Amino acid sequence: MSEAQGTHFYFMSLYGNGNVWRRSGHLTPPQSWTRFDAFEALLAHVKESAPELADATVLAFDIQPNKI
Repeated sequence: MSEAQGTHFYFMSLYGNGNVWRRSGHLTPPQSWTRFDAFEALLAHVKESAPELADATVLAFDIQPNKI
């Protein structure tokens, strides 16, 4: 892969409007962020980019260092 990737990989599963939705990606969070900060920022981003998920419930969330 030639595209630069963030230091962390995340995924989020949500339930809303009778459907299960999955969002995933990578980011480089500020060093001062906690897992909670990342969760809140990513959830806000999902809801902003997909208004149909504004009232969705998060079923699962994880963030890990983006390396094997």
